[in-house]
Amino acid sequence: MLKPGKADAIIVLGFVSKDGQIHPLLKERLDEAYKRFRQYGHQYIIVSGGAVGSRHSEAELMKKYLVEKGVPAESVLKEEKSRNTVQNLIYSKQLMEQYQLNSFMVITNLFHVRRTKYIMQRLGMKGGYCANRSLRSIVGFQLKLTFLEIRAFRLTLPIIERVMNDLAN
Repeated sequence: MLKPGKADAIIVLGFVSKDGQIHPLLKERLDEAYKRFRQYGHQYIIVSGGAVGSRHSEAELMKKYLVEKGVPAESVLKEEKSRNTVQNLIYSKQLMEQYQLNSFMVITNLFHVRRTKYIMQRLGMKGGYCANRSLRSIVGFQLKLTFLEIRAFRLTLPIIERVMNDLAN
């Protein structure tokens, strides 16, 4: 885990939200983003995630949550096209370019950090990353999801290869 430091933007990666409900692991990410936004004075929070498990995009649900906590609506940028972690990062990077943002901190969960870091490296994205380390979350969710993450990592490799080929052409 890197030190948070200052960055222009925080990128919060989405997590499947069923029936418009924010999953506890996504809530953990959002609470961490809120804390860091207040603590470090980041310019924006980018919430990233399409409508994967719900009629509403994950980004829409995340923005609503953060605004209700007190983050100014204009400080929360929505990326609503992505359907996986690779797309979360690619489309968030495009949004950063649109808003002329240079530095970022990705917020995810502990089980997801390694794959996120790998994807960032492959995409040439230089930024920080962090995850909350609550015991409740680790015992309740993350141990099980760590094993699913291994499978997801294998599925990520062909997606990254396609992206890299598209970028090269």
